[in-house]
Amino acid sequence: MLGFRALQAIMDLRAAAGRQARSAFRGIAARIPPADKADGAGAQALTRVILHQGARLERAEDRPLFDALQFAATQPGTDRAAFAAATAILLANRLQNGLGQEDLGAYWESFRPAYFALPAHDRAAIVQGFLTGAEFGHVVIAPLDGHWAHLTSRAEDVGAALLAVAAQHQSQLLFSVAEFAGEQMAAHLLAQLRMILAGARRKPLTGDCPLFDPLLMMASNAAHPAHLPATAVLLVEAIRARDAEGWFALTLWPDMIGTWLARDTLSARPILAGLRYLYEADPLWVPMPDLVASPQHMQGVPFLPVLDESFSGGPPGTRIG
Repeated sequence: MLGFRALQAIMDLRAAAGRQARSAFRGIAARIPPADKADGAGAQALTRVILHQGARLERAEDRPLFDALQFAATQPGTDRAAFAAATAILLANRLQNGLGQEDLGAYWESFRPAYFALPAHDRAAIVQGFLTGAEFGHVVIAPLDGHWAHLTSRAEDVGAALLAVAAQHQSQLLFSVAEFAGEQMAAHLLAQLRMILAGARRKPLTGDCPLFDPLLMMASNAAHPAHLPATAVLLVEAIRARDAEGWFALTLWPDMIGTWLARDTLSARPILAGLRYLYEADPLWVPMPDLVASPQHMQGVPFLPVLDESFSGGPPGTRIG
C-alpha cells in the first residue's frame, strides 16, 4: 500500500509509457527471445503490465519483459519512444518492488541528458519517478541542482494561465469581494486584488490578510458565482508561497478535489495544472488525507490527471498508444 506521492508518480509513469506509439512496444518486444514470445511475453504482455498490473512486473512470464525493458532503456538514440516507455515501466516497477531489484541510479547517471530532452510530460514523469524512488530509498541519484526538469510547466506559465482565468471573470470577482468586505474595507481589498490580477510584484498573500477570507469562502463553495476566479487567485498565491499554509493541500483538497476534477476541460486545465505544479515542485507537498492504496486498485482515490492530448480521455495509465 502506497501514499499519494508514490501513487501519483506511478500513475504518471503509466501514462508516460501508455502514451508512446504502439511501435515502441513492438520495438521493446523485438528484444524478447522467440521462445519466450511463444509463451506470451510480447507487446501484448507489455500492455497487460501497464493496464492491469499497475506497471508492475510480478509474474514469472514477466521476466523476459524485464530484460527487454532494460535494453530499451539504454537506447535513447535508437528509439526514443521505446526508451521513454521502458524507463517509465522500470521506474514504476521499482517503486512497487516488482521483479528485479536493480538500482536504477546507474541509468540516471548515464541518461540524464536524454531524460531532460524528452517531451515535457514524459520528462517530468520520469524525473519525478527517479526523485520519488530516491525519496523512498529505491534508487540513489545525484540531486537536480536547481534544474527544472521535474516540472511539466514552469511557475510563470502556470501562473499566467490562472490569472487569465481570473481575468475572464474579473467583474464577478471584484463584485463578490466588495460585497463580502463591506463599504469600509472594500476599497482596500479591491486595490489589493487588482494588484494580484495585474501580476504586480509584491509579497504573497497570507492567511491573515483581509483579502484571504472572502477568496477562501468563494473557493470553498462550488456554487458561488466567483468560485472559479477565486480558486485561480488563491492558487496563484499558493504557488508563489509553495502552499506554505496548506490552503490547497490541507484546507481545500478534501472537499474540493471532486469539483476540480469534474469541471469541463477548458476551465479545469489551469486549476489542475496549478495543483500539478504544487505536487511536482515540492517533494513535501501531500494533499490530506493521504489515502493509501494499491496501484492495481485505486478506483475512487483522487489523482491529478496528466494534461496531455488525452486529457479527459480517461484516468492516467488507462490508455495505450
